[in-house]
Amino acid sequence: MVSRASVAIVLLAAAVFVPSNARSADWALSEAELARLGRGAVLVSAAVTNDRSTGDIRAAVQVRASAERIFRTLTECSEVLAYVPHLERCAVLETAPDDSWQVVEHHIHYGWIMPDAWYVIRADYERFERIRFNNVRGDFRENRGMWELQPADGGNAIIVTYRVHVVPRFYVPRWILRSALKRDLPELMTALRARAEAPPTAAARTAPAPSER
Repeated sequence: MVSRASVAIVLLAAAVFVPSNARSADWALSEAELARLGRGAVLVSAAVTNDRSTGDIRAAVQVRASAERIFRTLTECSEVLAYVPHLERCAVLETAPDDSWQVVEHHIHYGWIMPDAWYVIRADYERFERIRFNNVRGDFRENRGMWELQPADGGNAIIVTYRVHVVPRFYVPRWILRSALKRDLPELMTALRARAEAPPTAAARTAPAPSER
């Protein structure tokens, strides 16, 4: 079986794909923002509270790849480890008999800038359309988010937006958290796009997709 794991937590974060009409439950992209995405820009929005290391994080990027390819790039541990900043371990602990959900463990090494993080999440899959995840245990009090996949540009691309709410158990100064988000979040979204748009390996082309096993 190919291991799958949501990438949505790398920086204390997770993600969402925005539909082609650029509207989600709480983020509507303007025509100007859609134009920027079409030109290759990465959009980032992060709100960090004053009193705690709490964040609500969103980002967006346009990817010219199929929903299936992006879904695999987001959910297979072998893919995730290749491009997610600071991620050192991705392991599937439990899988539903029908592959509709998995329990996944991640270890993140930030270096000197922040404490390392360990956490376990449950990721619920809707094949090639949506990934929802919630915290199970680890270094976050709260860690929840969602991925949605919808076509854009007449079906030639996917607009990927990134959304998560996180509350770590450890203290992180606001300036450090903001600095890490400013650097790592665009890096993550750019790396995701590059990975998904790259020609798949022979193994990836022949691997069974979720709900096909």
